Amino acid sequence: MIKIIYGSKGTGKTKRIIDLANSAIAKELGDIVFITDTSRYIREIKYQIRFTNTKECKITTEDGLIGFIQGMLEANYDIRLFFIDGAARMIGKPIAEMGAFYERLKAISHKTEATFVLTVSADYDELPDFIRELADAEKE
Repeated sequence: MIKIIYGSKGTGKTKRIIDLANSAIAKELGDIVFITDTSRYIREIKYQIRFTNTKECKITTEDGLIGFIQGMLEANYDIRLFFIDGAARMIGKPIAEMGAFYERLKAISHKTEATFVLTVSADYDELPDFIRELADAEKE
């Protein structure tokens, strides 16, 4: 499953995804991973969550991020939740060009039963159709 937190820059998406990750500890039976491209929030993420800064790992492409996620899942079958803050920013690609990335995440999710929660910097009417469908599915 893929869940989307969207909104224009400065609307509190990062705070919301951090709060969701921290609150998931009490509910989630599996391991939790938080992926972002800065260490700025490391002290806000509870210690039970595996925090990863993609800049430190030199992850700058779509294939690199997908490979990293798959590697984490191969090494730890207990990961059930991934929180990814700013995937488009990490890989330097406009969100409109990331359809294949989201399809790959869907395939990984179906295979492993992991859930992905991602932030997207755009208002609802600016979201590409493939993201809008994910956002709408959450509301149902």
